[in-house]
Amino acid sequence: MSLASLKDELRTGIDSLDQEHCKLVGVMEELCDTFDNAPSTGAVSDLFDVLYAQVSAQFALEERLMREKKYAFYDSHKTDHERLLEQVRHMMEAYEEGKCADCGMSLRTCLETWLADHVRNADTALRSLADEV
Repeated sequence: MSLASLKDELRTGIDSLDQEHCKLVGVMEELCDTFDNAPSTGAVSDLFDVLYAQVSAQFALEERLMREKKYAFYDSHKTDHERLLEQVRHMMEAYEEGKCADCGMSLRTCLETWLADHVRNADTALRSLADEV
């Protein structure tokens, strides 16, 4: 799986969510490219901040929609969002502490896995809300 291929997997049929998913993948791609080309610059830290903000906004949008539609799995999906935000914070801290270089996993692989797991385990179920929007 790659970040680019996630764009199709992220489609829910809900335009606002699909647009936010594409923005999220774009930020992730920019972060990975910057990290690969200049891993010790302030630009990487700045892009981690942008990623965190984008993820937070994406999750807020999803959660609002799930509340409005009385989505049956809202609580577990929100819990997963909280876990994922904690993982982004952990990645940010690991980068700031210089641990990314010694991790043995590329940032791209780390982010692909992070997002793909959530998409497969939670976001695909949001497609059921597309008929209601």
